[in-house]
Amino acid sequence: MSETILLLEDDEGLRRILSRALATAGYQVRATSVPETALKWIREGKGALLLADVLLDGHNFLEDLPSVHRLKPGMPVIVMSAQTTASMAIDAENSRVFEYLPKPFDLDDLTRCIADALKQQESHRSPATPIERTGLVGQSSAIQATYKAIARAARTNAHVLVIGEAGSGKRQVAEALLQARGTSKDRIRILTASHSAQQIFADSTAQGSVLWLRLDRWGMAQQNAARDALDCSGASVIGTVGDASLEIDRGLYARLSECVISVPKLRERPEDIPALCDALLLELAKRDNGVVLDLDPKARAIFSAADWPGNVAALKSALSQLTLQVRGRVAGDTEASAVIAGMNPGVAAPETEFAVGLARQILNQQA
Repeated sequence: MSETILLLEDDEGLRRILSRALATAGYQVRATSVPETALKWIREGKGALLLADVLLDGHNFLEDLPSVHRLKPGMPVIVMSAQTTASMAIDAENSRVFEYLPKPFDLDDLTRCIADALKQQESHRSPATPIERTGLVGQSSAIQATYKAIARAARTNAHVLVIGEAGSGKRQVAEALLQARGTSKDRIRILTASHSAQQIFADSTAQGSVLWLRLDRWGMAQQNAARDALDCSGASVIGTVGDASLEIDRGLYARLSECVISVPKLRERPEDIPALCDALLLELAKRDNGVVLDLDPKARAIFSAADWPGNVAALKSALSQLTLQVRGRVAGDTEASAVIAGMNPGVAAPETEFAVGLARQILNQQA
């Protein structure tokens, strides 16, 4: 049995055109010009999707959407409006609609949008699942070595130096280590390049505290102050630094490197990218109180084949862009390629073409 679309449109001519187009696409249609009638149908459990005009004889239907969500949670709503303004688009977005279609629109685009919304409803996954720190996801030998190093460091109170490229997950490693050691937040002092030598010394002498030294872009004067302070400190210290971004004072390095945890580059563990994509998409859905975006096999292959010089942080940014552009549907190779190309204008396009070619090879091998 085909799905039923509830159509709310006060323009009689357009209502007839849309009803005919949706029926031709295989849907059953209940059409009305009265908001109360549409709400009554929803209250009775009718309809799989609501397609509604925003302005109905002077009434803004966006004001009724909380009632729609309350009466039938999870029901996709697509709204249409001839008022193509930024404020209208923002109001529609804030009302948790699946899509906002400015009039005029193409009927093929409408039917595709409806199909995507219904498919999302069928495959909806709750983002309430507990989320692992998303930089620390995967089964590759490279990330497994990092897991083991964290576990070993957690059994001691040794100073720790976490080394890795920007965006690789150093912060997540430090947080995981602090949690594994049972360190309460009130004992942690995070020191960055903005702290003076006097502050570094004062903080480093606090007995029983834990110092997190974010060493990237620290000058030698600050490093020297921290090195001297640690000699008379009762604090446990975790230092994080990019593996090629800073020349570390030898004395400070010697004091911090009682335990060294290396965080691998993402390009060194491409087999982890599919699992990372799933974890990051889940995190983004929870962040935005939305649904979880799916990647089709071609999109997954393209993401796995990309170089990711910005590491996990760049992967997360690309996926965040996808969730905003694709809006909870299934992302394909076209959307994935465009986002990756846009991550590094002028440079990424050839890499993306290579990634697309490699993705095709992967898919052919899987077939």
